[in-house]
Amino acid sequence: MRRFLAFLVLTGLAVAGAVWLADRPGEVTIRWQGWRADTSVPVLLAVLALLLLALSVLIRLIRLVFGAPKRWLAALRLSRQRKGYAALSDGLAAAASGDAARAAKLARKADKLLHDPAITGLLSSQAARLSGDDHQLAERFRAMTERKETAFLGHQGLAELAVKAGDRTTARAEAAKAFDISPTAPDLSVLLLDLHMEAGAWAEAEQVARLARRHGSLSEADFTRRRALILLGRAEDSMAAGDEAQALDWAQDSRDADPQFTPAVALAADLLRRRGKGRKAASLLKSAFKTHAHPLLIAKWLTLGEGESALDRVKRLQDLSQANPASPEGHVALAEAALAAQLWGLARSHLEKALTQRPTRTVFQLLAQVERDERKDETAAHGWLMKAGTDSVPEPAWVCGGCGHHSPDFALCCPACGAAGRLEWT
Repeated sequence: MRRFLAFLVLTGLAVAGAVWLADRPGEVTIRWQGWRADTSVPVLLAVLALLLLALSVLIRLIRLVFGAPKRWLAALRLSRQRKGYAALSDGLAAAASGDAARAAKLARKADKLLHDPAITGLLSSQAARLSGDDHQLAERFRAMTERKETAFLGHQGLAELAVKAGDRTTARAEAAKAFDISPTAPDLSVLLLDLHMEAGAWAEAEQVARLARRHGSLSEADFTRRRALILLGRAEDSMAAGDEAQALDWAQDSRDADPQFTPAVALAADLLRRRGKGRKAASLLKSAFKTHAHPLLIAKWLTLGEGESALDRVKRLQDLSQANPASPEGHVALAEAALAAQLWGLARSHLEKALTQRPTRTVFQLLAQVERDERKDETAAHGWLMKAGTDSVPEPAWVCGGCGHHSPDFALCCPACGAAGRLEWT
């Protein structure tokens, strides 16, 4: 409606102007190089309008002629882009379906048509991954890091390749770059956390853990466990540096982060004992044993009475076992102490309780020892040893969740595969 009104207004103005000029034709005389031309003003204006129109047409013709090559090149470039993006789309579909040969072919075609590795990098990397060409895959990932939109995938891919090649230093550096771009990726958070812990970079590991929890890529339970491990790592580093006071602080912080984390409780108790705080160490061990009976706690409990007689050790262990009377670990420890004190009836009683709870090889062997030491009955002892080979269940141990390695002692990193924080008591 507005355009129509504007057209009417302009048309009215043009007609009014024409009528006004027709009523006042006037005269115009032009002299130039001996020539003279007499005409009216409307005719002169009409001639000028025709000249302007002709000049406009001429300029357009010149542009049309001289701009033809440029337009042809632009059309050709547009055609190549369309074909390139079509190859890119089809290639991604082929990669998703697992067709390595077709994906690689279309990746080469997209590269040739688009001439932009940053754009075609995702397809090329997927094709290289399907074909198993790690060298080409690394080149593609490096190209992807140069473009903001694909930098995260590039750095993450380089980190994964470095892990595969066993280059933990490069993997850690690339994973850190990817994490800076996107701290919400759960798999990347765990990978970077593991790499920092393996390298003993505890401050960096704790920062990653906190960011991962804040962004929801690490659960509260995983964060608690990881933080306890990190704090224990700091305590062990302080111990190695000879700073027992700082080590105790870190160990207690680790225990506070996860009260059931036995290695932290054991280290804190040991450091308290060495600093002359035996009662506090005993309270710490007994409190932990009440909820999670563990041989490591029993071992640290016995060090509190270093140099005691065999009978005193029995009394000490009875005091601890009262905190968790149903634990098989407590019964086995008491049986061993009773055997050393030649309290055969007490040893047999606790071994029979342990036998009903967890019939391990150690329990059968101790029962055989009772038969030998108390009754000198080799036949009965041999019977228990035979059962140890057939009826026993596996001894509890620290087991790596990554490689399945069994370790008698706890370590922050698996002694076999080096994975951080994967040892669990089972």
